[in-house]
Amino acid sequence: MPPKEILRTHINRVISLTDDQFEDLIERFTHKSYKKGQAIITQGATVENEFFVLDGYLKTFYINDDFKMFILQFAMPGWWASDYNALYSGSKATVGVDCITDSEVLCISNTDREKLCRDIPAVEYFFRWRTNKGYVALQK
Repeated sequence: MPPKEILRTHINRVISLTDDQFEDLIERFTHKSYKKGQAIITQGATVENEFFVLDGYLKTFYINDDFKMFILQFAMPGWWASDYNALYSGSKATVGVDCITDSEVLCISNTDREKLCRDIPAVEYFFRWRTNKGYVALQK
C-alpha cells in the first residue's frame, strides 16, 4: 500500500477527512528511509519532527550518565515516535530514536502539525486522541 494510503487508513480509524483536507495534511509530511542501526534522533540534538512508522521498527531509548541504556518504546508500523519533550518545548533531545531494521517513516514538523490542528479541527482531535491513548498505554 502506498505511504499516503497507509497514513489515511490510520487516521480514518479515528476521524474522517475530506479529500481536500487529507491532501492538505499529507502535503505536510515528508517520506524518509533509514537503514538498520541509523539514528533518527540523537541525544542532545534539536528535534523538529515526529515520525509515523510505515515499515520497519524503531526504538526510543535513554542513556544515563553511566552509559546504561533504558529502552522506552519500540515503534512498529502504524506507531509514532519522537522525543516529545524536546519537540514540544524546544529543548535538546534527552532520548534517542534508532532503527532496529531498515525503516520507512513519514515525518511532520511540530510547526506543520500545529498549523494543521488550527486549520482542521478534526486533525487537532486526532492528535489529542493519540496523545491520550499514549498516556493510558504508558500506565498499563
